[in-house]
Amino acid sequence: MTNHDDQIQRIKVKIFEAKRADRRLKVFGADQHRYVLHEPTTLQAVTDFETRFGLDLTDCYKAFVLEVGNGGVGYQDSGAGPFYGIYPFGKEVDELVYQNAEEFLKKDCLLDPDMTDKTWKGLIGKSSRKSNGSSVGGTLGAGDLWAGILPIGSQGCTYLHGLVLNGPHKGRVVNIDAEKQKPKFAHEETFLDWYERWLDEVISGDLMKSTAGWFGYEKPDRK
Repeated sequence: MTNHDDQIQRIKVKIFEAKRADRRLKVFGADQHRYVLHEPTTLQAVTDFETRFGLDLTDCYKAFVLEVGNGGVGYQDSGAGPFYGIYPFGKEVDELVYQNAEEFLKKDCLLDPDMTDKTWKGLIGKSSRKSNGSSVGGTLGAGDLWAGILPIGSQGCTYLHGLVLNGPHKGRVVNIDAEKQKPKFAHEETFLDWYERWLDEVISGDLMKSTAGWFGYEKPDRK
């Protein structure tokens, strides 16, 4: 596993800085997770998960749940993170596919950050509101449409953020609407970079602005 020690240590410090900066919990969702993270999960739990689902989790996500924290006091026991926080490890895995997560999480993700509106409409045109499983007669079930994506946190209503587990964009975070609006990839290449930028925008005060609720949808300011 790649060494992420420096970034992990920065993130640990920044979580405390973010909580101090947002002591009135004005950032969207902060009144739920309250910047709390419980103790990290165990290596055995991660190994068991990978074995059960037949996949290899990305180093960045594993480093987070093994070294930073796992779950908290927010919605669905989520820990500190964008919107309503980060789900506890191994929980809510079937939120998108509804059933048979073991079959669909290990498949390649169909989504692409450069996907056109036409391509997306073509995919959802093949999808069935009635089928939660695999493709049947050329119709995409929810399992195939959202294959290879691990739900990692709620944004409220039908929106969530997911982690791409397989394919060319493995490790990227993607914003998803379960009602099938076109997905929007976060601009960062890794989970840790995405999470750290969220902390930076809390600390700077950017996410306390009235128009700043949709973290991860706009290109970050690199000035």
